[in-house]
Amino acid sequence: MTATVERPRLRTSRDFTVGLTIIVVFALALRVVWVLMARRDFALHGDDYFYHWQANALADGMGFVNPFAWKALGHVDPSAAHPPLYSLYLSVFSWFGFATPLAHRLASCLLGAGGVLLVGLAGRRIAGPRAGLLAAGVAAVYPMLWINDGMLTSESMYVLVIAGMILAAYRLWDSRTWLNAGILGATIGLASLTRPEAIVLVPFLGLPYLFARGAEVKRRVALFLVIGAACLVVILPWWVRNITTFEKPTFLATGNGSVLQIANCDSTYSGPLLGYWDIQCAIADRPPANAEQRALQKNTKVPGLVYLIAQDPRDESIPDATARSKGLHYIRDHLSRAPVVAAARVARVWGVFRVQQQVDFDVFFERRGRVPSWAGTLMYYALIPISVYALYTMYQRRRPISPMIAIFAMVTVTTAISIGITRYRVGADVALAVLGGVGLDALWRAFRPAPRPVETREPEVVAS
Repeated sequence: MTATVERPRLRTSRDFTVGLTIIVVFALALRVVWVLMARRDFALHGDDYFYHWQANALADGMGFVNPFAWKALGHVDPSAAHPPLYSLYLSVFSWFGFATPLAHRLASCLLGAGGVLLVGLAGRRIAGPRAGLLAAGVAAVYPMLWINDGMLTSESMYVLVIAGMILAAYRLWDSRTWLNAGILGATIGLASLTRPEAIVLVPFLGLPYLFARGAEVKRRVALFLVIGAACLVVILPWWVRNITTFEKPTFLATGNGSVLQIANCDSTYSGPLLGYWDIQCAIADRPPANAEQRALQKNTKVPGLVYLIAQDPRDESIPDATARSKGLHYIRDHLSRAPVVAAARVARVWGVFRVQQQVDFDVFFERRGRVPSWAGTLMYYALIPISVYALYTMYQRRRPISPMIAIFAMVTVTTAISIGITRYRVGADVALAVLGGVGLDALWRAFRPAPRPVETREPEVVAS
């Protein structure tokens, strides 16, 4: 007499935990090696200078100050040029004495490894343990993610919170509780305190729950309101601080005016810089530096055009409002050209327009390294068809795809109205890592034959 026993197909919870731990440790090691080999003595230049010195100022009890004005002019002026979360995170390490650029880059590697962990958990939530391990593996080696951890910019934090937000979104789809809705709203709030464009995810992620099946309309509306309320609770202290600190209305950051200005001028509406940015857009109508300002520019260790800081009012919301007005004025005067420019920005970010030039810009302006930039670009192209297949299989299995579409929509809309910079795609890169794991798991299921039953013969009982 024979019996059939199926071979084990899914890893146990313990096996998943061990596997994910190994991948996360590997991801951390890869990022630390990247920092130590290529970014150990890398000079601070722009945003990295801002985050590093603002974190040190926070650790010294100075608050969220403008580090450029502080280091160049000795002015201790409040700043909201960037949202606060990344600087706040780095300030913890500064407070404990780890206050060098290298220490802050290594601290960012912890964020990157944490992002890999959450990507793995999100992949498991969507398609099971094997998909989770594959997604974590993709995130561990994907250059578009680990490059950020050596750059000392907020994208390291953004990878972590976007991965957490994807996990929270699928938890809410699986169990529509008030707690899960609150967690999703809180993670959107944290993402908005890292990069301000994430605030659009409240409607982009929340609205699909209004049309979800299996719950009455009142509950669906209530869940959406809980998402928005939780996000508001998280961002409210920073919002109130900005409203009460600056003369001009300021929500999450004062930098959007500057972005509008450097993205909207003649050189970015046609020619080689179409869809990109040009600092000349911001300084063309400025008075030239006087002798004192030229000396300041020459002698200070602060990077960038320091004389512009000396020319601006000490309340940074005022020059930002002026820059926003100039940018919007240029857009109104060139409305017929604006759709073409928006399309070029989006095409740059999604890698379908002037690819060689975009990588060159990533190397020169963004200082991301030529080999990592090209490796990241090629892996991005490889992930696209796998991710499309993942979305297809998720749809076939009736797993929601709206969280992924929401992130892609956020990146597209944000880029269309700002600048076509590759790192503005980082939220989508996190989603692609998750989908990469789900897609690879689906391919494994499709092409690997189903396990055959194992025949076992029961022992015969011999009558005595």
